[in-house]
Amino acid sequence: MDKKALLRKLIIDDTLTQHRIPVHEELVIALYEDMEIAQHIDFIIDKINAKTAEKITPQDKIQPILLLLPPARNLAGEETSLAEDSSLKPGQIPTHSSPMPTEKPIIHRPTAKITLSNAKVGTAFNSTLSIELNTLEIAEIDAVDIPEGLGITFDHENDCLVGMPTNSGNFTLIVHWSVNAVCYHDEVLLIINPDPRSLWQINEPPADSPYPKAHIDSKLILEEDTRIVAASRRGRSHEHAGTFRDDDFYIHHDNHSQWNILIVADGAGSARYSREGSRIAINTVSHYLKSQLSVENDAFKPHLEAIHQWNDANAINQVGSFFAQLFRNAAQLAVNNLKNEAIHINEPVKSFSTTLLATVSLRINDELFAASFWMGDGAIAAYGPAGKVRILGIPDSGEYAGQTRFLDDSALNDAEFNRRIIIGKWKEISHLILMTDGVSDPVFETDNGLQDPNKWAALIDEISPCLASPENADNALAEWLNFFSAGNHDDRTLVVAW
Repeated sequence: MDKKALLRKLIIDDTLTQHRIPVHEELVIALYEDMEIAQHIDFIIDKINAKTAEKITPQDKIQPILLLLPPARNLAGEETSLAEDSSLKPGQIPTHSSPMPTEKPIIHRPTAKITLSNAKVGTAFNSTLSIELNTLEIAEIDAVDIPEGLGITFDHENDCLVGMPTNSGNFTLIVHWSVNAVCYHDEVLLIINPDPRSLWQINEPPADSPYPKAHIDSKLILEEDTRIVAASRRGRSHEHAGTFRDDDFYIHHDNHSQWNILIVADGAGSARYSREGSRIAINTVSHYLKSQLSVENDAFKPHLEAIHQWNDANAINQVGSFFAQLFRNAAQLAVNNLKNEAIHINEPVKSFSTTLLATVSLRINDELFAASFWMGDGAIAAYGPAGKVRILGIPDSGEYAGQTRFLDDSALNDAEFNRRIIIGKWKEISHLILMTDGVSDPVFETDNGLQDPNKWAALIDEISPCLASPENADNALAEWLNFFSAGNHDDRTLVVAW
């Protein structure tokens, strides 16, 4: 490259640099090759050469080109570079160009996702602390700062939180962790849920409330060959709301006829005076059944003989018809009395809505005869021998939880009313059991669960300690009914003949 071309190039570079003109490589090359720019610069160079030739001595003419170069440039070095880069192609960068300054790379902080489980007051807690980094590197947990008094500590060996939580609420933990020998820390939320049992209050109903009823009731019948126990207690939902128990029960043993009567009823939770409805139904039905099963009732004697013999199909059918009519009459009397009470206080009869489950039984040697009537939810069953159960009816379950059928005229006039009556005679029956849904829902959960002998066996195992000391079975059973089951806080009533 001649000196004039070199000078043109330097002038263009200086102009771009001094005026901070941003250009890309292709444009710089185009400027070098622009003939119009070259002509103007050549004209200026020629003028400069002419003027300087008149003023300077021969010694001053040594390398005059240096007078036009910026002080910081190394002309010799650039001449050499330009000679080597004389064959530049479009898009190539001249090798003499100053390289861009190299910046120190920035190290970004890894993003950590820390997870742990929720805890619950009074329940053993063991939750692994899990850390996931967006860099996919493996982080190590160094320590965890935990507020005092929570009952929880950090197990460094297993990277987990352990302990028995003592306080409920939302608590911030600080997790110290490291990766590649660099330490970091992050906050993570620990949620400790309260013990559900601590949320329930125990409130009394207003003192002037009509139809008062004891919160807990129980009864025990111990005879030579008869043991019957019943217990009923107010559910946590009623305790919390400060309302009365809606359930009721009745048990009876006739020393003359040897008949047993077992009844449970569950007043509808949505009905204002259902607690009285269940009591009216119980009292009405029990009174009628006692009168019809007494030894003085001559109309019953033929059926009693058939029950003892139990070998004539026609006679057995007659027994079934007798009990179907017996329970229909009892239910009709109960409905009538519910109507009368509703009229008496000027309330809709639905305010007294209730279910009704009734069973009469008779022990004959090693066999048990039972006839049952089932209106609503809950359960009736004859259990025995071990691992075998007979469900004495069909529960009335609705489309949603808590929906069922109640004792009323429409139920009595149903063409399939007789399907609500079950009779049978079996050997080796160890327990005859009636319960409201406050017991059956947590124990069996579904209608299919009622058919599971294993669930019945588990129930028998649970209540057996209560029955082990018969003289105190009523109190023990009432205490057992206070078991906690999440989501099941209804009144509970259980009757057992064993």
